[in-house]
Amino acid sequence: MEFGRLPDVRGVDFTLPVDPARNRPLLEGARAASPLGDGDLRLGLPSWSDPGLAGRLGGKSPAGVLRAHSAAVPSNELNSTFYGYTVERFTRWAAAVPEGFLFCPKLPRAITHDGMLEGVEEEMGAFVRATESLGAHRGLTWFALPPFFGAERLGTLAAFLDEWAGELPLALEVRDPSWFRDPGATEALFGLLEALSVTAIITDTAGRRDCAHMALSTPKTLIRFVGNGLHPSDFERLDRWAERLLGWVNNGLQQAFVFFHQQDEAQTVDLAEHLERRFAAAGRPVLGPWRSASGFIPPGAQLGLF
Repeated sequence: MEFGRLPDVRGVDFTLPVDPARNRPLLEGARAASPLGDGDLRLGLPSWSDPGLAGRLGGKSPAGVLRAHSAAVPSNELNSTFYGYTVERFTRWAAAVPEGFLFCPKLPRAITHDGMLEGVEEEMGAFVRATESLGAHRGLTWFALPPFFGAERLGTLAAFLDEWAGELPLALEVRDPSWFRDPGATEALFGLLEALSVTAIITDTAGRRDCAHMALSTPKTLIRFVGNGLHPSDFERLDRWAERLLGWVNNGLQQAFVFFHQQDEAQTVDLAEHLERRFAAAGRPVLGPWRSASGFIPPGAQLGLF
C-alpha cells in the first residue's frame, strides 16, 4: 500500500493521538455486555501471493502458501478482491484454512471507485452472495473510499451504508482530508458509522497522520499499518499500538484486526513478529493457536514442501 508513504520519515511525529471522547462510552457499553476482557486480537498479512512473502511463509504452490500462511497468522486482509473475485476462489480459500481463520474481503473497485457507491445494488448483491462462500471464515468486509470522495458526499455514504450494513459486517476507511479537517464532518462521519454499526478503519501511515484518528465506532477495530522498510520507527510505533490495543481490550474491545503493509511484503512478517512479542510479554499472545511450530521462515532459508 502506497497511501501516505514518504521517501524519508525523519521528523515525522508518529505519536498516536489520545482517544476521542466517543471511545469511552462505547467501550463501557461493550464491557458491560461482555465483561471478561478477552477480546479477539488478530494479526494479519496483506496477501500470500507475493514471492518474497511466500518465501517467508513456506510452501511452493499457491494452496501450500495459503496453508502455511493460515498456520502462521489468523487473518488476511484479502486486498485482491478489489480487482476481482469468483465464488470458486472463495470456496477454495475457505477449504484451505483451519477453523478460526478469518478473511477480510475488500469491496471491488466497481462499487467504491467506479460506481462511487451509487447505482451499485447489483454489484453489491453479487459480492455479498459470493463472500458467503467463505462461511465461518468471513470476517469484516472492508472498503476504502477514493481520496476524492469527500465529506460533501456524506448523504451518498449514508444511503449506501443504510442499505448494506445490515447485510454483512462492514469496515470503512476514508482518505479525503475533508473528513478530518472540519470537526463537524468528523463527528457526522463517526456518528453515522456508530449508528449503523460500521467499524471505522484506522490507517497509520507516515504522510497522513490525520487517518490515525483512533476513533472507535463499534466494539471492533481494523488497523492498516504502513511500515517504512523496517525503519526503527516501525517498531517504536508497534510498541505504542500494543499498549493502546491492550488497553482497549481491557476496557471492552471485542475484536481487533491489525494488517501490515511494506513495500517489500516479506517484511510484514517482521512487523507481525514484533507486535506478537509485545502481546506475549503482556500475557496476551495471539498467534499461538495458528502459528506453525517453527514460526516464520528466515529470509533466504529453504522452503518447506506443501
